[in-house]
Amino acid sequence: MSAYSDENIANPTSDSFWELGNYKKTVKRIDEGHRLCNDLMAMIHERSEIEKSYAKQLRQWAKKWNDLLEKGPEYGTISSAWKAVLTESERNCDIHLDVKEKLMTDTHQKVKLWQKENYHKKMLSFKETVEADEGFKKAQKPWAKLLAKVTSTKKSYHNMCKLEKSAINGENNAKEDSSLSPDQIKKLRDKVEKCRQDKIKAKEKYEKALSDLTNYNARYMEDMTLQFNKTQDFEGKRLDFFKEILSDLHERLDLSSQPKFSQVYSDFIQTVSNADSDKDLKWWKNTYGTGMAMNWPAFEEYSEELHSISSRKKNKGNVGGGDEVMLTNASYKSNSAHSDPAITFPVVTDSNQQVVEEKPYTEDPEWDEPVGVPVKALYDYEGAEEDELSFKKDDVFTKLEDEDEQGWCRGRIDGRDGLYPANYAEPI
Repeated sequence: MSAYSDENIANPTSDSFWELGNYKKTVKRIDEGHRLCNDLMAMIHERSEIEKSYAKQLRQWAKKWNDLLEKGPEYGTISSAWKAVLTESERNCDIHLDVKEKLMTDTHQKVKLWQKENYHKKMLSFKETVEADEGFKKAQKPWAKLLAKVTSTKKSYHNMCKLEKSAINGENNAKEDSSLSPDQIKKLRDKVEKCRQDKIKAKEKYEKALSDLTNYNARYMEDMTLQFNKTQDFEGKRLDFFKEILSDLHERLDLSSQPKFSQVYSDFIQTVSNADSDKDLKWWKNTYGTGMAMNWPAFEEYSEELHSISSRKKNKGNVGGGDEVMLTNASYKSNSAHSDPAITFPVVTDSNQQVVEEKPYTEDPEWDEPVGVPVKALYDYEGAEEDELSFKKDDVFTKLEDEDEQGWCRGRIDGRDGLYPANYAEPI
């Protein structure tokens, strides 16, 4: 059923638009349009924060359960099916962050720009509001003057009617009063006649004023309609624009229409469908169960070689037997608490206790910290765990390690190392 009904159309009321000053509600609608722009932007911003919060919770939840799954007893293809649930959350996290970004950078910004272009501040109101109000006042001014004249002449005519009636009553009463002289009765009769003449004149003025007003009604309605249509055109632009914005919101929030969203669940069900209990049970059987190989005890003949191996195992501190080299007198030296410690290798001797060599330790250049690659943040990211980095869009920092199989990279910001999502930054 339509929100509007024809029943209320063209029914004259005391608060009709054509009455003096009743155009103000139409003028106020312009100010309300500006406020509705603010309300719409606030609604979009709140929804973007919900998307951001939901994405953060998805990531935290996926990380928590991924860690538990890695350390837990689950295995095989069913473990992959578990991880498919977490992968769905990770991918949906990225999708909802993208929704949040588009809501603010596209839809919210579009409303803000439209509001700025269509509402121009002027003192305590807007230029559009002032112009509409002045237009209606100008259209009503001539008709208002005629209406004031009609009101004045009507009041005068009604007063004359009252005076005439009062004079007639006085005359009738005098006729019954024998104490009054003929001159007094004549004066009362003259008063009645004068009131009657004044009433006729007042009536003529009233009818003339009303005729002038009626003749001007067509012009008045034309001028008011012209100004009203201007406000209707302005409001029509707002309504059409809001419809466009609400359609944009539908497009942003309707994830079912996005191919990458559908792909998430296609991959999800495919991974779950690949779970195979027979394969998992077979893997367990071959890894921990009856399918494992076994070095069963068997008869072994005595030999000197086996005896020699057994003896060497019992010779503690002697790696090779009688002529092997031994390490003795290991030492550690440090010049101060703030200097790098100097490490020397222990004295090396042979079986005759002759010193072979003593070499100082030098740091292997391969142990240096990784140099890393400079990258630039594509989005804002707030670390959910202590080992995660936080950064803002366009921040530049260093990537220390490439993406792992879970989609994380290790990086460094302001001297702090931590993890961050690989798809949140790109090489410079």
